[in-house]
Amino acid sequence: MIKKILIIILLIPLVYGCQTVQDKTNSLVEKEEKYLEKFIHKKIEKVIKEFGEPTQYLPPDPESGGGKLIYNSKKLGIKCVRTFEVDESERVVGFSSKGCF
Repeated sequence: MIKKILIIILLIPLVYGCQTVQDKTNSLVEKEEKYLEKFIHKKIEKVIKEFGEPTQYLPPDPESGGGKLIYNSKKLGIKCVRTFEVDESERVVGFSSKGCF
């Protein structure tokens, strides 16, 4: 009985610690999304001015209707990939971000 109580007491800080990490991660993701949202409906020149030349540029294709600006970088050894989707008029219509903070 005492062993079970001791185990529960020791696990409580671990559970709260995991929640704190999750909260911080969610906060960073929200901050990144808010930052990238300002490029929606803007010309790709604005993205290039902010981030520089993309690692890869897939121009809009008349058949598929869209293109992409892809930026790869590394921060603290973590790979960051930001992708901006663009329409035929070269305006940003969407984005995705993986590993960026």
